[in-house]
Amino acid sequence: MFFLSPSKLFAQETVVVGQILNSSDRSPISGVNIYFKNSEKIAQSNEEGYFTIQTTGKYNKLLFSCIGFKQAQIHVKQGQSIGIEVLMTEENTQLGEVFVLPGTNPGMEFMRKVRLLAKTNDLTRRNGYTAQSTEQNLVLLNKINKRTINKRIFEQLKKGNISPTDSALVIPIYMAESKFKVTSISKEELSKNIFSSSENGQKVIEKLIGDIDTKLNFYHNTVSVFGKIIISPLSTIGYAYYDYYLADSIYSASGKQYEIHFRTKNVKNLAFDGKLWVDSASLALTKIEAELPNKANINFIHNLRIDESFTQMANNNWTCESEQMTMTLNYALLGDSLNPSPEIFIKRTTNYRPADSIGLQNYNFAKSTYTQQSLDDKLKSLSNTPLLRTASWVADVFFTGYIPVGKIDIGRLPQIMRTTDIEGYRLTLPFRTNEKLWKNVSIGGHIGYGFRNEMVKYSVMAQFKLPGKKRRVLSLNYTNDYRRIDYNYNDVLYRENPLTTGDEDISGTLLANRTAGKMSNREEYCVSFANDWNSTIESNLYLRYNNLVANEDMPMSLNGMQVGTALKHQSATLTTRFSFDEKKYNDHTQRIYIANSKPVIYGILEYGKYNLGNKSGQYGKLLTKMRQDILFGLGELYYIAEAGFILGSVPYPLLEIPQGGDTGGYGIYQFNLMNNLEYATDKYVDLHCDFTFNGLILNQIPIIKNLNLREICSFNIAYGGLSNSHKTIIDYPFYTNPLSKPYMEVGVGLSNIFKVITVQSIWRLTDLNHVGVVPRGIKACLRLNL
Repeated sequence: MFFLSPSKLFAQETVVVGQILNSSDRSPISGVNIYFKNSEKIAQSNEEGYFTIQTTGKYNKLLFSCIGFKQAQIHVKQGQSIGIEVLMTEENTQLGEVFVLPGTNPGMEFMRKVRLLAKTNDLTRRNGYTAQSTEQNLVLLNKINKRTINKRIFEQLKKGNISPTDSALVIPIYMAESKFKVTSISKEELSKNIFSSSENGQKVIEKLIGDIDTKLNFYHNTVSVFGKIIISPLSTIGYAYYDYYLADSIYSASGKQYEIHFRTKNVKNLAFDGKLWVDSASLALTKIEAELPNKANINFIHNLRIDESFTQMANNNWTCESEQMTMTLNYALLGDSLNPSPEIFIKRTTNYRPADSIGLQNYNFAKSTYTQQSLDDKLKSLSNTPLLRTASWVADVFFTGYIPVGKIDIGRLPQIMRTTDIEGYRLTLPFRTNEKLWKNVSIGGHIGYGFRNEMVKYSVMAQFKLPGKKRRVLSLNYTNDYRRIDYNYNDVLYRENPLTTGDEDISGTLLANRTAGKMSNREEYCVSFANDWNSTIESNLYLRYNNLVANEDMPMSLNGMQVGTALKHQSATLTTRFSFDEKKYNDHTQRIYIANSKPVIYGILEYGKYNLGNKSGQYGKLLTKMRQDILFGLGELYYIAEAGFILGSVPYPLLEIPQGGDTGGYGIYQFNLMNNLEYATDKYVDLHCDFTFNGLILNQIPIIKNLNLREICSFNIAYGGLSNSHKTIIDYPFYTNPLSKPYMEVGVGLSNIFKVITVQSIWRLTDLNHVGVVPRGIKACLRLNL
């Protein structure tokens, strides 16, 4: 009002106040140089983009200049006082306008030299490197869903100075501090303390985002954040993703340092914008500030900021002293009618010391201006609020497959309904007791009713968690139900997903618009014992007795003559699982695996015997399975590899049968254009590969790039053998074949459609003359992507 008031005193003074915003996402731009053309009067915008500049000279052209943006200008009438909003456009091609030094861009050549010495300057690669670190993690949930408020809180959280007013707008739902021993090859957790008066906050975080686990090392080609790979500005292929600007040189106590600005060439790529500082003598990093553009092809994360500071040691090497990561996640799963898209603020701070011990800080927790005591008090008062109880309930459903209803869990959810040729429509009530009833005991089962055959099928189970620090669970099960003929008890990788059953269920029948055939009735008795040897190795021992009843789909005949009415089968199976640095979550007696980038390996030994009519025999199985999700700069590769063989002769239901894709949907663990029971083997190897790229091509196409699509391609192959000795027990179905030559299929398609849909066009390459073969198909599935 003062500036706009008419006054003769300021009649010849030109005053301009305003805010400068990025035209792409309207985020504030700080550090913009503002000056009148041909004038020495210069101002700069602050961290929120605001500025004020005034002059009494006869200037009418106001210029705005900032590294990485096109120069902007406005015309101002002399003696006028105005308020304006300035939109600046990112610029990555006309580099000469932003160079501090004239001529060609020296930033590219300078960064080439920095990369050449990256391995030398990265002390974490050196043998004998040892340090200790402390990490403090803080997770806050906002109360108000308003973009401007969330942006302001995030900016404050980056600096660690949340205002008293804004601190009332967020709810702390998780806080933890850990101490680690770090070497060149491992990171060992020495202690962890979770400050939460109940498990609600912990469940939300550990189930929805797995645990706050990041791998931050800008000397590496990529930086991993919650399983997504972001190209480092120091990457050997950084020139393909970044523009670099040599901005300044400064003098410090350690000597001369250079300031380099870097910007992503495409805001859709997983690459940062930011600044880094390099020691002039060693070309080692001394500091880096990196922020992921909001338009990057990544879901749920709307802000991501990483800061690292390095300190010079006595030998003139630079080692990481501290790092800070701040991000915002949007999880609509936690929404309600008043707040449909709440945001989660995450702050992680890490301090490194080469000393033998380091203390944890109780003040200024995670550099948030909160003390440990104040956060703990808030957690205690909020842990049983409806918001956190609802969030924990949602997390239970999506990550365990069960709906908690008081002291009973309903599920697994996929079992609730299905359609089969024998039963028609079937409704099932699966259930189990949870820890609210008995801490170390769970009793449950399922009961199902088929409307076509008007029969009731059921199962019962009891699980006992034995006392002790290590996980040891004893289980007893009885089932009388219809299963797929090719139901495989050793499909351990497939059933690690809590929302899959390995049998016909709602997703493979009703949602796929099909009625399942090739089913048979069976009775199953099973006693099992699970034991953790250590954090890497766990074993399960299964003792089973099964009675498979013959029917039209499984006639149990030899040369057309029935040889028995039921196949009696007993087995002892030892399954050992190897995993490395894997996050695991124990929900009562159930274990949930949170995948990482290291392989998971299974070894399976089985001994069994069978009786069918007047025929009996013994057999042995040796199987191995491995899966891994490999992250790389262009995307990720997910693969499953298996191999095994059978000793002895067995009836065909006990052979190894590759899983076909009769369900109609696309699946990583199945051969999508293979019919169920099309092949049977007694020795085999197979490989399933999925490549998902981070919009490598689609991010370059105008308009299309705004959809955040990702390219996907797949390749599946299986090869095996089958001895004729198995045919002397019972006949194979007419549609079952030996896998005498490799089966192969390939696919290409799109992922991340509406964030959850994957579609592939798949081609089958071999055995196109088999009964019922479809050589090409379009397959789709739901897959939630980060």
